[in-house]
Amino acid sequence: MLIAGSKLGPYEIIAPLGAGGMGEVYRAQDTRLHRDVAIKVLPSDRSFDEVARQRFLREARAASALNHPNIITIYESDFFNGIAYIAMEYVKGRTLGELLRQGPVADADSVAYATQIAEALAKAHAAGIIHRDLKPGNIMVTEDGLVKVLDFGLAKLETAAAATGTDDGVTHSIALVSTPGTTVGTLSYMSPEQARGEPVDARSDIFSFGVVFFEMLTRQLPFEGANLLAVMHALHFGAPKDVGYLRPDLPKDLVNIVGRCLHKAPADRYQHAAEISRDLRAVAAVHKLSDSSRTMPTFTVAPSVKATLPHSAAVSASDAPAKKSSRRWKIELAMVVVIMAAAIAAIPTVRHTISEWFSKAQPSSTAATAVAPDNPFALRALAQTYLDRWDRADNLDGSIKLLNRAIELDKDYAPAYASLTFAYYEKNRLHADQQWARLAAQSAASALHLNSDLADSHMAAGLAAMLANRNGEAEREFHKAADLDPRSATPHSWLGILLNATGKSKQAEEELTRAVALDPVDWRAPMNLGLLYYKTARYPQAATAWEQVKKLTPDNYFVLNNLAGVYMMLDRDEDAATALQRSLEIKPAADNFSNLGTLRFSQGRYIDAVAAFEKAVKLNANNYLVWGNLGDAYRWAPGQRAKAGAAYQNAIRLVREEIAAKPDDLETRSTLALYLAKSGDKEGALAEIKNVDAASGKTAAVLLDSAVVHELCGERDTALGTLSAALKAGSTPKEIKIEPEFIALRTDARYQSLLTSQPAK
Repeated sequence: MLIAGSKLGPYEIIAPLGAGGMGEVYRAQDTRLHRDVAIKVLPSDRSFDEVARQRFLREARAASALNHPNIITIYESDFFNGIAYIAMEYVKGRTLGELLRQGPVADADSVAYATQIAEALAKAHAAGIIHRDLKPGNIMVTEDGLVKVLDFGLAKLETAAAATGTDDGVTHSIALVSTPGTTVGTLSYMSPEQARGEPVDARSDIFSFGVVFFEMLTRQLPFEGANLLAVMHALHFGAPKDVGYLRPDLPKDLVNIVGRCLHKAPADRYQHAAEISRDLRAVAAVHKLSDSSRTMPTFTVAPSVKATLPHSAAVSASDAPAKKSSRRWKIELAMVVVIMAAAIAAIPTVRHTISEWFSKAQPSSTAATAVAPDNPFALRALAQTYLDRWDRADNLDGSIKLLNRAIELDKDYAPAYASLTFAYYEKNRLHADQQWARLAAQSAASALHLNSDLADSHMAAGLAAMLANRNGEAEREFHKAADLDPRSATPHSWLGILLNATGKSKQAEEELTRAVALDPVDWRAPMNLGLLYYKTARYPQAATAWEQVKKLTPDNYFVLNNLAGVYMMLDRDEDAATALQRSLEIKPAADNFSNLGTLRFSQGRYIDAVAAFEKAVKLNANNYLVWGNLGDAYRWAPGQRAKAGAAYQNAIRLVREEIAAKPDDLETRSTLALYLAKSGDKEGALAEIKNVDAASGKTAAVLLDSAVVHELCGERDTALGTLSAALKAGSTPKEIKIEPEFIALRTDARYQSLLTSQPAK
């Protein structure tokens, strides 16, 4: 380590800038020209005999001959007191790696950066220079968006310095990345041929470029593993993650460019980097991807555009839609991760609406059909992509099939057992069955037994504990997972879900907020954060959270339903209608028809509400919420009240089955009391609501249900007192005003006084 004030030839060291496997970098001043420079000092453990010394100087000088705006300018390379160093242009900015750690990069910026990187590669390759170590840490971005690629040729220089004198063209990089003090990260950006230690050419850099571009667009790596061996295996045998699946909103032409770069065979990739920059500019022009905070610089003349862009080599997954749901007059909230025994979030409007689908969803018949190489690593990787979008139909079944095959091939592969636990947990949440709970417990136990040092094993143990209502144990396991993998958002997301389910909303919000910060491109944490906001009547925050989910997963019809519900609460009926239209385009399912009915009901269009709720019942006749919604619509639609009784009886039968599984769920019990009161069973309704009223921790939705029950049963004073409590808990004047069951109550001066004293929300 050089200290400030020390000299390295004509350069005076000012301060360190960074360090890595390729050496240490310092800011220095050229005492001859009085300008700041960056000095890279190669590691002192490289042995330089005279042949290697001359090769180092020759290669470094060749790199210094590159003159391009996107390539860092090399001023000089030399030895001083046995220290090999390179003096180069000092650039103010941040590495692409730092930008990616900070958060998502806008698509327009990603395309602009990628175009400049490709043009830098084209220039170097034309001069016969291969980078060999292209990665985000070797790419600088200035404040005005100019890209500077660093370290051209240095990977080969280091190899030459460490070699005995033969220049066989082989980059012996594996020795570098597997030595102590270096990271597996470099391996993640290598081409398969480079990782094998074979001779490489410009097409190896093109593969590395594809990895970097993939990461910019998705903030994930296409090939990952728990250790160096797993990364190697994925790189050589596994299919890359599907960028189009991770980012279905991206133009397919852009997805194709990434896929062509990531072909394992060099002959199948782009053959020249100039072709990449040409295609990127074409995509940017066609899809208007240059409208970012910066314009895309143009330093080379791009060749004419091809009529069609190349096909992607990435594995494609099904675009199948997701599941269904319903919520009695409360807006069907699509709960991303519903916590087993927890009350399902519902929007406190008039009926229960908001896709609370994650406890009752039913996948459609469209299966996930992507194919992966028949090895445990690749199979689990593909299964994980299905689990990441479990909202799509049949992805859970597809993931279970892949994971069971992975275990057939390797019975000791702990990650597959851990992922199986997640899949079984979700299956149980969608269709409660002891079979799924039992399989989840078995898989979690296997994962933990095989590898207790794996964060996912403890995540699996936590999920199994949640299924068994051992919440304290689940919390400890999630904390253990967070300790083992501090950069992972998943443990914090599940902790938030668990804490919210157990009434610790403040701590739950902290954990979910942390999960969002750790992984801003994962849609599940903001989805659950929105549910937390919704249940605590913070509707603007819920809308903001779900709008972010919509950006991340524009084909997610659950979040569109949720947005429709919260827009209704914010008096944004037109926005709600638009969201429902988009949802119906993706999948005409029970929950979005139920939400459409809710919107029409809130507008007083009861006949239209009946039509929508009847469609919801036709699509999902086993959900008490859709039957209850239909009963409400029949109750108020002209000439159809006689049909309400049968609808309520179906709802009552189904809700009792739900209570048998979740006896402590206050929302389910208040729903039963509501249906009993509306069907005319006042005695049964009062008996049920009495137990609810005596409980603590009641939400605004439960209190509003209770107020309706007491009003329908002739207990006006109690109804008014409970209504006041509901307003304090977060119910809005709007949802109370549009509740038709309060028509008679509106004539009471106390009701008017209660509402006029409340500020609008």
